[in-house]
Amino acid sequence: MNFRTLVFVSALLAPVSAFCQLPISLGIKGGGALTDAFSDRSATVGGVTTRTYSPQGDYIVGPMLELHLPMGISAEVDALYRPLHLRTEFASTAGSFSGPGTVNSWEFPILAKYHFGIPFVKPFIEAGPSFRHVSQFAGDTPHLSTNGLALGAGVEAKALFVRIAPEFRYTHWGTDSNRGTSPFTPSSNPNQVEFLIGISF
Repeated sequence: MNFRTLVFVSALLAPVSAFCQLPISLGIKGGGALTDAFSDRSATVGGVTTRTYSPQGDYIVGPMLELHLPMGISAEVDALYRPLHLRTEFASTAGSFSGPGTVNSWEFPILAKYHFGIPFVKPFIEAGPSFRHVSQFAGDTPHLSTNGLALGAGVEAKALFVRIAPEFRYTHWGTDSNRGTSPFTPSSNPNQVEFLIGISF
């Protein structure tokens, strides 16, 4: 390898080497919701009874990135996919009908974290804004809030190069934009609790 080739290869590898030296962890986070995405709501108008509710829990999964700073402080950004399940039931003297639906959502929490300096495992607390992109239902349906506030607590353990961090996270979302406009409009649950496990390197 001649001198020019050596300089060229070194220039290409320099950004990679610099990135590897940054105190950054990349990984994946997954878990499930401990609360329903939609409130259990019933209304009767003109002899027709409508009920909307979440028929099952939602799974959550997505990539995570964490920047480690001095004094036990870090900053974490997640991109979490969560399908929000909804069922609508109609009942009247003429018969009944029910149909499922799913709102696809991506949540993007930006969290400041503090790790307590305890050997072997490091408990942590976290807080910060959370944003989400939601594929709304068509027609007279919920227009869910896309802004919220997230709080959480968990424990991080490190084995060799792997960090494992189970946690409980609470998110309060804003009010649906068309909440209360119709008795048949589903109502999302603004208070969400999730159990998540992060695995990062």
